[in-house]
Amino acid sequence: MGFYRVVALLTASCFFIFSAFISWYEGAKLLDIPWEWKHTAIFSVWRHGEVTTPGEIMGIDHFIYAAKFQPLFPVLMISSALVVIYLLASWILKNNKLAFNACMLAIGVLLFSASIGLADSPTKGLGFLSVYFLFMSVFSIGYIFLLSPKILR
Repeated sequence: MGFYRVVALLTASCFFIFSAFISWYEGAKLLDIPWEWKHTAIFSVWRHGEVTTPGEIMGIDHFIYAAKFQPLFPVLMISSALVVIYLLASWILKNNKLAFNACMLAIGVLLFSASIGLADSPTKGLGFLSVYFLFMSVFSIGYIFLLSPKILR
C-alpha cells in the first residue's frame, strides 16, 4: 500500500472515530425523551421488549436518534466508513479485479437496500440518508461499469 493510501486510510479512520463519537453524543439526547423510545430505540425494543428506563437503551439506538434528527455526523461517519472499506478492499483485492468489483457490487446492493428501507421515513434526517444511500449505491455500482470496464469485456 502506497504512502498516500496509508495517509488516506488513517485520515478516514480518524474522521470515522471522531464522527462516531459526536453522533453517539448527539444521540444521547434520546435518553431524555421517553416518548421517542418506542419509535427510535429499535434495537433496545428487540432486546428488552418495551423500554421503560433509560438504562435499557442500547448505544446503537443513539446513532439512530442522531441519524433521524441531526444527520450531519452520522453521514460523515458512514462516508468515512465507506472510504475505509473501499481503501481496504482495493488494497486486499488489488490483484483480483473481479473480486473487487463483486465487493463494490455487494456494497452497492446493501446501500440500495438501505435506501429503500429508509425511503418512507417521516423524519428529514432519515429521508436525507435514504437519498444519500441511493446516491452512494449508484456510485458504487456505476464504478464497476464506468471505471472498471476491462472486467466486463
